[in-house]
Amino acid sequence: MSVNSQSGSPLTQLGGSVLDLNGARVMGEAGMADRDFQSVAAIPIKVTREQSSGSALATINGTAGQPNGVLGGSSVSGGNSAGGASNIGIGNGNKFSIQYSLANLNVFQNLPKETSRGIDDLKRMEMALVSGIPEEVSWALKKYLTYSNKAPYMIGFKNMPHLLPLFKKMIVDLKPVIETFKDPIGNDKVILSKLQTGLNSLLIIRNLAQDTDCIQILVKDRDIKDFMLFVLMKYESHINANSSDRWEVFQPNNAYFNELIHYTLDLMEAVSSYIAPARKDDPFFQTLVSLLKWTKDRYMVISILRSLSRLLVRSKEDEESAADNLDQRTLTLIVAQLLIENDSELITASFDFLYQFILPGNRRITELFRDRERFTIFGTVLPRLLSYNVRVPQYKSFDNTPIRLVKRLRPPAPTEAPALDQQLFTKLLWLEEPARSTAWLRCCFEPVQGAEVTQIALWKGYESKFGSAVRETSRKMLPAVEFIKNVSNAFTHASAMVILDPATGKKRFVIRGIQPRSKPISIEEGESASRTTLTGIQSKFIGGTSQIKESRQETLPEIKFPTQLSDVSNAAATFLCLISNDTKGAGMEVCQAIKPLIVHQLADIPPLSAALSEYMENTPTL
Repeated sequence: MSVNSQSGSPLTQLGGSVLDLNGARVMGEAGMADRDFQSVAAIPIKVTREQSSGSALATINGTAGQPNGVLGGSSVSGGNSAGGASNIGIGNGNKFSIQYSLANLNVFQNLPKETSRGIDDLKRMEMALVSGIPEEVSWALKKYLTYSNKAPYMIGFKNMPHLLPLFKKMIVDLKPVIETFKDPIGNDKVILSKLQTGLNSLLIIRNLAQDTDCIQILVKDRDIKDFMLFVLMKYESHINANSSDRWEVFQPNNAYFNELIHYTLDLMEAVSSYIAPARKDDPFFQTLVSLLKWTKDRYMVISILRSLSRLLVRSKEDEESAADNLDQRTLTLIVAQLLIENDSELITASFDFLYQFILPGNRRITELFRDRERFTIFGTVLPRLLSYNVRVPQYKSFDNTPIRLVKRLRPPAPTEAPALDQQLFTKLLWLEEPARSTAWLRCCFEPVQGAEVTQIALWKGYESKFGSAVRETSRKMLPAVEFIKNVSNAFTHASAMVILDPATGKKRFVIRGIQPRSKPISIEEGESASRTTLTGIQSKFIGGTSQIKESRQETLPEIKFPTQLSDVSNAAATFLCLISNDTKGAGMEVCQAIKPLIVHQLADIPPLSAALSEYMENTPTL
């Protein structure tokens, strides 16, 4: 469609007649005064969201399926207007975006620029929800669901109170749909549409219920609470195997029902704190307790325990409470949850409930421990849960650590002279005899009283190091006899000796007063060290006898003590302190029975001392 006109009206005057956009003649000049404008009925333009966004093209040709008057019809052209020729042409078969066509009408040309964007998303979402058009409602709910998850403060009920009635209507409409769960739904589009919109609305409210301002408004809405109770009671009649009028659900519909009950329990968890304390015959409390008996779903058990705990908050000892109707079987079931070791959330939720159950006074402490099964469970798990997920000191690491003293003695002296690095070897090589042999002896040997080296080993060591290298430089080495005599020049207290071996009776030719070093030293250091002769014991200790220290053990593994408690250990400590106030009842009996184990825990976990201070004061003796 193309629209070219300089008229400021959406109707175009052609030769004294008024035409609508379809080219149809509306009235003539003569009949305009006699015509009542109220009798002119507007023809609505039906546009899909895709078309209005410009993403779809419409074929404007007035064919079947396109109602007359929706920007369609035959080509119309007319005469001149005051500002020039007016031409509205809608050619058959031309394809244009409806949004583009509407935007080019003259009536839209002079609008302020700031209006081009249109309304904001929140207003558009609200209008789509109010429209009741299925496609619009579905789109709006998806948008609201995104906002409730990522930016709930933007659609909170405090600032937008008109949203709650809109969501509530779709949620309450789920009641008759839930009744149909016992039969096959099949492809019933009406039921499926109501189910989808209702579940989405419930999920949105569930997300918004995490906000304090929103939940305070929700708890005042009777219809929402009635719906929650309706769903909980329906589910209870479904899973209660002992119910005479058990409500069966058609198998394929279980997925819908499970989604519905999970959203409802999440909402109940948020609401429960604001409707506490629950009265003795509170239907929410009774229904949740019945669900707890029969459900096998871990998530549901934890959520139910949290809701029950919050419903007991602010209970008073002198007033009837919903906990007065709690049967012994359910109480034992909750205590037994403490035996599940690998589920900290479930253990914490159980402790929270038991804490609220016995909090008003000491009367219920006796009731809790009256049963021997529960008494035994507490006596077994409480000491263990105090160290739950707390890294206690590993004393066993000492058993695996061998006893080793810090090294104080030198290793035994080597039997051969140490090898020389290239730099020291070069320095010694270019010395002349007897300076070379003297320097080598001082670099590779140390003066020690009582030590000895055979003369042949000493000479062979020197000759093997420098023999070939000296001959290559056309020089001569010191003869063996002169080399042995030179040892006394290198070390004042060293001398050549002949010793008779008593075992073999043979003579041994040795140098008494020196021994090989473990590693060579420099020429200067060797000259300085040759002036001091070590005693036998000095040569054995590292650093000499002047630095001899007491023998001591090598560093043992470090024992690390925990600095903080886990959530479960905190909950167990708080519960233990509470039951220790029952100084003359079954609570004190449990506290006294487990105190020896608790004392061991205090030694290993220092933070427990502060957490169990009340318990220790109430149980002064073993």
